[in-house]
Amino acid sequence: MLLDQWKVQTDRAFRICTFGSSNTELSFANNGRHNWVDWFYINLRQEIGNHVTVTNLGIGGESTINLLDRIERDVKPHQPALVIVTIGGNDANQEMPIKEYKERLKEICSLIQQYQAIPVLQTYYCPVYHQGNDKFHALFEAYMQVNRELSQELGIPLIDQYAFFEPFYRSEPDEYQKLMRDWLHVNYLGNLVMAQVISRTFGLSSIAIPDDIANEFDPLYEKMLALVKKK
Repeated sequence: MLLDQWKVQTDRAFRICTFGSSNTELSFANNGRHNWVDWFYINLRQEIGNHVTVTNLGIGGESTINLLDRIERDVKPHQPALVIVTIGGNDANQEMPIKEYKERLKEICSLIQQYQAIPVLQTYYCPVYHQGNDKFHALFEAYMQVNRELSQELGIPLIDQYAFFEPFYRSEPDEYQKLMRDWLHVNYLGNLVMAQVISRTFGLSSIAIPDDIANEFDPLYEKMLALVKKK
């Protein structure tokens, strides 16, 4: 795997950029806890080495249009080796046509490749649909499918968070809300689940869960693992 190659290339520095909206950005929303980017960065440095860095380029409220507007300013100067793109929630709220969403997401990936970096598409977790509007559900699921299709079409990696989160929401919607801070954003527990999924996708070891949240986290994560295995 790619990260295994990086592990032995200690004479080089590698940078990963995480590019998205509020699902990605640094903020105080987790009450002093890490978000998924932080957890992934810590695990990456421990598993691969200190020659790998992660830069968080998330800005809340943004859509694919905003990412295209700032990609030259925010991504290109970092000369990343890999860019994880997580976008779509605000596009769905704005009811952007699926065709336009796909075109813009494809253009983002194309520009990243022009920067000699690997684009990685990441789907969202599953929103709490019953607290949102009726149109959002179908459109958002279609967007996540676009990510999967583009991954296949462009031959680029995919981190499918939605496929891991959605069975739990469908099975136990009330219990699922323990992972969420509101209907469209995960809390610190949901962020830790995301970090576990991304670590597994990249072939890293599972993150060691801090003792003070293990009693909250472990039962939820074990349920999610069991439901995904049943699919």
